[in-house]
Amino acid sequence: MDNLLDGLNRAQRLAVTSPSLALQVLAPPGSGKTKTLTARVSYLIAERGLKPWNIIVCTFTVKAAREMKERIKDLVGDGLEKKLILGTFHSVARRFLVSYGNLIGIDKNFGIADTSDSRAIITRIIKRQGFSIEPGSAGARLSSLKAKSISAEQYGVTRKAAEQEFSIVYAEYEEALRTSNLLDYDDLLLRCALLLRQHPECVSNIEAVLIDEFQDTNIVQFELMCLFSQFKKNATIVGDPDQSIYGWRNAEIKNLERMEKRFPGTDVIHLEENYRSAGAILQSAQQIIEQDESRPAKALKPTFGIGDRPVLRKLPTADAEAKWLVSEIRRTQALSAELLKPNDFAILLRSAAVSRHIESALGNSGIPYRMVGGTKFFDRIEVKMVLDYLRVINQPDHNDALLRIINVPTRGVGDVTIKGLIDEAERKGSTLWTIVLNIVQGKARSDIKLSAQGLKGLTDLVNLVLTGRKKITGTEDQQASPFELVEYLIKKLELSEFLQKKYPDDYETRWANIEELKAQTADLTAAMARGEEFLEEEVLPDIEGLEQRLINPNEDALTLFLANIALSSEAQRKEDENPDELQQHVTISTIHAAKGLEWPVVFIPACYEGSIPHSRADDIDEERRLLYVGMTRAQALLYLSCPNKNSQSGETTMSHFLTQRGIEAFFETQGPKLYDDAVVELARTLRRDKPALKLLIEARSTYETPEDTHWPIDGTFPKSENTRW
Repeated sequence: MDNLLDGLNRAQRLAVTSPSLALQVLAPPGSGKTKTLTARVSYLIAERGLKPWNIIVCTFTVKAAREMKERIKDLVGDGLEKKLILGTFHSVARRFLVSYGNLIGIDKNFGIADTSDSRAIITRIIKRQGFSIEPGSAGARLSSLKAKSISAEQYGVTRKAAEQEFSIVYAEYEEALRTSNLLDYDDLLLRCALLLRQHPECVSNIEAVLIDEFQDTNIVQFELMCLFSQFKKNATIVGDPDQSIYGWRNAEIKNLERMEKRFPGTDVIHLEENYRSAGAILQSAQQIIEQDESRPAKALKPTFGIGDRPVLRKLPTADAEAKWLVSEIRRTQALSAELLKPNDFAILLRSAAVSRHIESALGNSGIPYRMVGGTKFFDRIEVKMVLDYLRVINQPDHNDALLRIINVPTRGVGDVTIKGLIDEAERKGSTLWTIVLNIVQGKARSDIKLSAQGLKGLTDLVNLVLTGRKKITGTEDQQASPFELVEYLIKKLELSEFLQKKYPDDYETRWANIEELKAQTADLTAAMARGEEFLEEEVLPDIEGLEQRLINPNEDALTLFLANIALSSEAQRKEDENPDELQQHVTISTIHAAKGLEWPVVFIPACYEGSIPHSRADDIDEERRLLYVGMTRAQALLYLSCPNKNSQSGETTMSHFLTQRGIEAFFETQGPKLYDDAVVELARTLRRDKPALKLLIEARSTYETPEDTHWPIDGTFPKSENTRW
């Protein structure tokens, strides 16, 4: 057991070895929560004798699931990590629905409607009905209702016209999903909960349930945790109410209280030691979060030295703020004798809308940067096009996938014709594929008048899809793998020529994305060839007296591949696997997207009323927690700044989170001086070798402006600056 507990502090050991069936581990930023949760899973297997296939572990991102699996592998070995039911809530729910969904009438080959599918369906319904609802807000409201387990039937029709419109949208949206044999992300959780309520025997084998980032769970996810653990009542959660920042995604901070009521005798263990940030950063962050007097008092103890106090800087304009920020990146890099690299810097924003001046300043200075939350790999036009063809081959009734590719590449089927086809399908209660197939095969009359070119185009499309379907439904030795299907599509669509003609300026980049997609499907094909190893991560354990639908690695490979893509919360790129091989760059990210990450140096610009707290925020306490999360991403240096004028030249007022009485004592008004001893402390905090004293002396003597004195601390312009900005 010693190796499981090596490197854990007292509180972490108590959490890992706790005999309590119901356990809450409250873990503030940087306190080693993932390490603790991983060790508890390993402890349950190695010391308590639980079988890994009887343990469910739910995370909130694919990346977190992958990291946890790797750590468990290191602790218990023997391939046991692959036998765990481990993944995001949505991926775990999908596995149960694939195996047992037939018990509640769900077809094994159901598809998953991604965000763009859902948006397209909602938009089409609103246009057809002539409603005034905004599609984006309708989608968010619909998801919010589902997160509270309120179905279209339960919502019903009310007297208000606006409510009646939304009720119709909700009902027709659900019908559109049913017609296309699709479940959206919310449905995966709702239907899994329905399955486990009606057929609890599906989880009769489950001995323990462990949930990461519990403060981010919604009501349905909380219910799923209870349903997963309904036989043994053994549930461990790790979370931090101070980091609950997803209220807009229907996360329920009250789930911690609900758990204590649902699981009497719940044990609560607090992790208090922080292994990420310098003491001064933690002190300032604690001052911010303690402004919420309703939260329970919790300590946050640094394990590093105090370090440099965070900076709270005033600048005259958003443009000046961006220029100052760039100058600080250059200055700290230089004075640390390159101890700090571009990858060590992050600029965290409450809203991506304020990034314009910052991106411009970085670009003008030649500092490479990347935007987190840019176009994800599977959302790139050329990749999504191929995936949509695969979706249609796998599931022809997927209306929205078919809509997106029906005239791509161009087949002479115009927008008016496409609208007529989908309208006819919806009017007849049919699918778009059925209408198109009947037209091409002359099986039914259609109201749509097609040109000869349009009819030929649809005929070519139907032949392509039917041939693709034959490739996945033939005899076992003739079934095509996902890799072979992608190769087939590239050839039949003349994809290289199409991309070269349509995107001549960045053809190479787009074709490289297609090559990357081929590589991913090749990896899947290789996994299929390994047989059992591939299935281990999909099949649930056998339960006596309960028949499970079997997965055929050949027949179901495409379905599994497409499902994993739909559930993937980030692009699985080589950058993720080999961070050291990346080009060095500064990261720009929203605070939401930065949760769970850390950087040596963090900047949080635009700290004014209307930005943070955001002007449209309903929950001020959540906005405060958001600033707290942003501040605690920093390991060594933290900068907050506020321009007197925003990017639209409007006057600003500094965030009231930063103007509370006594708060100024925890911040400096200028950047750190970074003398030799400060750089040595910086290296110690980052666990890096300290630069040679000679290099530090040379850096300070040769750098033009070794201190942060160019911009006055009162937020005015330097006297030498042109103030016409």
